[in-house]
Amino acid sequence: MPTNLSPTPPCASACGGQQLELFTPPPVPALSAEFDWERNDVVIIGDSGGKDSGVLVHEVCAQADAAGQLHKVRILHCDLGRTPNGHLIEWPGALEVARSHAALYDVPFTVRRSRRWPSLWDRIMSHGNWPGFFARFCTSDLKTAVGRDYVDEVGAGLRLGRPVRAGYALGMRAEESRARSKKPVIEQHRMTAVSLRDVTTWLPVHRLTTDDVWKAHRDYSIPWHPAYEHVGRLSCRACPLAKREDLIASARLNPGIFAEMAGAEEHLGEPFKKNLTLKQIIELAHDRQ
Repeated sequence: MPTNLSPTPPCASACGGQQLELFTPPPVPALSAEFDWERNDVVIIGDSGGKDSGVLVHEVCAQADAAGQLHKVRILHCDLGRTPNGHLIEWPGALEVARSHAALYDVPFTVRRSRRWPSLWDRIMSHGNWPGFFARFCTSDLKTAVGRDYVDEVGAGLRLGRPVRAGYALGMRAEESRARSKKPVIEQHRMTAVSLRDVTTWLPVHRLTTDDVWKAHRDYSIPWHPAYEHVGRLSCRACPLAKREDLIASARLNPGIFAEMAGAEEHLGEPFKKNLTLKQIIELAHDRQ
C-alpha cells in the first residue's frame, strides 16, 4: 500500500473518534519538570508509522532544534515481521511513512526486529494464545525489548565510558484510554538498569486530542498512512486489541492475512478476542463488501 503524503487526512476527527473509550479524560496536571535535553545523551523516538507517531516526531524534533540538540535524536521503527505465508504483520506502507517522518527533519532512522522472535506470529504461536489488554507481550517482546537493545547499541557507539542516559519518546495520549490518561509525561523507564542504561520515558504529545493531531498533520505537512481512510488506529492489521469496526474494515481490505490468522486461531483453539473470533470478523467483512 503506497504512502499518502497529503497534509489533509480524509477522516480527521471522524476516524479519530472511533478509538476513544467513550469518556472525558481528566485534566492532566502540569509537568513537574521539563524534559532535560542537556542531561540526556540521546533521544530515541518510537515511530510505528501511525498518526500519533507523526506528530510525536514533529514535536520532539521541533523542541530539539530549538534547544540546539537535534543531533541527539534518533527514530526507531520496530519491524514485526511476516506470517509464514509472507503477509506483513503491520500495514504495508507503515515503514515507509515512518521513514518519511525522519526525512522531514533529516534525523537518523533505524529499523530493528526482535533478536529472539522472527515475527509477532512466532511469538503468538510460542505463547499459545493471542495478546490481550492484560498480556501485551506483543509490545513488551517485539517493541520494548527491541528498544532496550537499540538504546544499548547507540550507547555503545557513543563510547561514553559510563551507562548511556537516553530519553525514550512515545506517542501515548491521555485521550486514548483511562490508563494512558494517568501516565506521567516524564518518568523513569522500566528498561533502566543502573549499571547498563538510564532511560527516561517521555510522552510529549500526551495532552493532544485527536483533532490536535490531525491539525498538526495539516499545519506541518506530516505524512500519514492512507489506511486512516478506513480505520481509526494504525496498529497491526489484525490486532486483538483493536475495535470491532476497525477489525471488520481491515479484514475487508486484507483478506489474505485474516484467512491465515483464522487458521492459526483454529490451531490454537483460542478465540482472537473474548467475544469475537476471526471467523466471525471475516464473515462480517464479507457481508459489507
